[in-house]
Amino acid sequence: MQLTAAYRTMLRIRILEEKIIDCANRNLVAGFVHPYTGQEAIAAGVLAARRPDEWVVSFYRCHGHAVAAGLPLDGIVREVLGREGGVCGGKGGSMHLADRERRFLGASSIVGSQLSVAAGVAMAERGTGRATVVFCGDGALGAGVSYETLTISATLGLPLLLVCEDNGWQDQTRSELVRHRTPAQLVDGLGLDHVEVDGNDVAAVHRAAETLLTRCRRERRPQVLVARTYLRHYHAQVGGARPPEYRPAEEVAYWLARDPLDIAAAAADVPDPWLAEARAEIEREVDEVFAAALAAPPPDVATAATNVTAAPLPAAVPAVAAVAR
Repeated sequence: MQLTAAYRTMLRIRILEEKIIDCANRNLVAGFVHPYTGQEAIAAGVLAARRPDEWVVSFYRCHGHAVAAGLPLDGIVREVLGREGGVCGGKGGSMHLADRERRFLGASSIVGSQLSVAAGVAMAERGTGRATVVFCGDGALGAGVSYETLTISATLGLPLLLVCEDNGWQDQTRSELVRHRTPAQLVDGLGLDHVEVDGNDVAAVHRAAETLLTRCRRERRPQVLVARTYLRHYHAQVGGARPPEYRPAEEVAYWLARDPLDIAAAAADVPDPWLAEARAEIEREVDEVFAAALAAPPPDVATAATNVTAAPLPAAVPAVAAVAR
């Protein structure tokens, strides 16, 4: 992995997310927005180690994963804004990005549910030499489906890499108040191979992901990467209603001083003019994408029942006819 390339991926995620938050503040995004700011090194580091033919499964904090997986910015932005041309036709929204062509199977808004989906993919991929990558927040390890899925994955020997993005909070509640063990301790109790890493250091994340993905492919058993990180913004917002600051000021200040972009830039040892040029270039790219997306129409209501089932629903179904009107 080239550090300069990783930095550009992280910067693209950061600028995209800040623009999405701005749109949410102007009530241009339907539903909730879950920022990925501050966690960019995890998506960039892990997915730089993933092969293009390996599936990725995400969750509601999915924009960064989608960018790092190679989904087009235009398709991501149009989807988040609910416009024609989105990766899901503008009908999935911020929490449900998917792109089969790029093996990004999708994101789920139901906490922990993505693990069971990913296990099914990993089961189908057994014997192919490919691993499956699934992301979750540390709060997902409090869901029963997560324990069931990890137990089944270990028993069946599934080539599944679980990446736990441990930002220390579950919505507006500190994780230690609702979970008596750390994510690493929990998966260790299940007898799973795991590595704990600084999630704000993209090079460290990448090295760990390469090691664990190699084990998944070779040994065909689940692996867990726990990446310690922190959100620069907040868990979520809906419309222009931003949540009040619920975290201690000194804690926020500590993590803001450990920005993954700054860490990557220092490690890459690139001059300030290079950094400024990269930011200006990506800002222009993102601005153009948003301008085009905001000028695009919403999806035609007649398409409401398309891309929902494997085969088109009969035209005579009353509910479809009502939507079309």
